[in-house]
Amino acid sequence: MVNKVIRLVVNENRVEINMDSQTEFLLQYQKAVLLALSEKGIIDDIQCQKCIDKLSEQFKKYRCRNK
Repeated sequence: MVNKVIRLVVNENRVEINMDSQTEFLLQYQKAVLLALSEKGIIDDIQCQKCIDKLSEQFKKYRCRNK
């Protein structure tokens, strides 16, 4: 089997991801990372749920401050 190299040539429609511009996307992305860590056994279900709860609380506070 031949290994092929893939290179990114152009990045169109680049969007900066941060708390101000993409709050909901960032929350869902972080949840997905936690769930992936849980599926791989790096963290257990209880740790995963606690982290998700903390993330959700942080985002609620952030939304309240920035309304």
